Amino acid sequence: MQILQDDLISAVSSSASHLSATYPVGNVRDDIPSLPYICNATTCTITLTVASGMQALFLSGLQADSATVMVSDTTDDSGQITINTTPYSSLSELATGSSQRISPEWFSFGVASFPGPTISSPYAGGTISEYTQGPTTLVLAGNLTLAADLVLTDSANSIQRISTGPVLTAATVTLKLTTSTDRKDSPVSGNAIYQWDQEAAGVAGRFEDSSGAAVNLNDFANVMIGSICTIGGTDYQVTKIVGDGTGVGDVELSSAASDATVSAIKHPIKLGIARAGSVLNIENPQLGLSRTFTDYSVRRPLMNGGYSQTQRNVCKGFNVSAMLSDTNAQNFEGFYRAFRSKPFPAIIAEGLDSGRNENTRMAGFYYLRSAPSMAYATHSGSFTETAFQIHEVI
Repeated sequence: MQILQDDLISAVSSSASHLSATYPVGNVRDDIPSLPYICNATTCTITLTVASGMQALFLSGLQADSATVMVSDTTDDSGQITINTTPYSSLSELATGSSQRISPEWFSFGVASFPGPTISSPYAGGTISEYTQGPTTLVLAGNLTLAADLVLTDSANSIQRISTGPVLTAATVTLKLTTSTDRKDSPVSGNAIYQWDQEAAGVAGRFEDSSGAAVNLNDFANVMIGSICTIGGTDYQVTKIVGDGTGVGDVELSSAASDATVSAIKHPIKLGIARAGSVLNIENPQLGLSRTFTDYSVRRPLMNGGYSQTQRNVCKGFNVSAMLSDTNAQNFEGFYRAFRSKPFPAIIAEGLDSGRNENTRMAGFYYLRSAPSMAYATHSGSFTETAFQIHEVI
């Protein structure tokens, strides 16, 4: 089990601006995943400046169709690493009432010998088709085609996604995020969006189907604050939705748009939480670790046998029992005394079989439901059975 206990991010910036002053890029450093950074473009690059000592990166509340991360320190870098952007489920119902559709992700980083291809100088030429390293002084004896990254360095190492190896020196983390999928024809229920109906001459209006009927955005479920809408050939962002969006003037855009056909609606690029720093390593939970879910949906059985419901967020939690060495038990107690009610990134179990997706299924932005309990497991005090409950924040 790993806990990101010391956030070493000193600065964060983005190549693009934000939807409004409510959603600046600095939001990724707070403790509120539901108040994210919302980008005002279809592509953006977020840069995190991290002090020396980084061992892990954690991301939560991501909304993007594709994403990569690259880490570099004073001597080495990682190349482009793919960030998971696959939703929890392929079922369209996921979009209804879910503010977080993509799992948080944990990245462990360490420095180790570069495992990939290298080239030497002079280089006869050719195509670089995968991440490759070469010397800082490279003489080309032929044509060079770059279909992948070529890093010129005198180091034989690279930054890799591993939980062992030396910690990083002062580092830069670069996130490249893109939104590209058109959602206007993808309602969860109801009709597709065809046009924008402007109210008077302002920023307000509503979306309509091809018959001119208002589209219920609660049922449609794929228009949200920040959605990028191409109306009459120009991009606008949704800044406000009142109720289900069917009333005249219930939807507001980033600027005034006249009545016109909607040619595309894309999800906004969003990021709720970013942390990069040092890690507290303790033993994995014992067998029997239980994963629980809290469903905030509303269920209303009716007096006549009917049923009414409203779908809302689902959070995961864990009931953890771990046998900790005395040193780790003391370190965990120190962590608890420092954080108490404050949420933190963690990966609950590591070293699972390949394909178990521990970096997404076990990772989360958690808080301790109550104080942990500790029971000495040996007369010498060398091991302590530690139990606690943690719950996800989204």
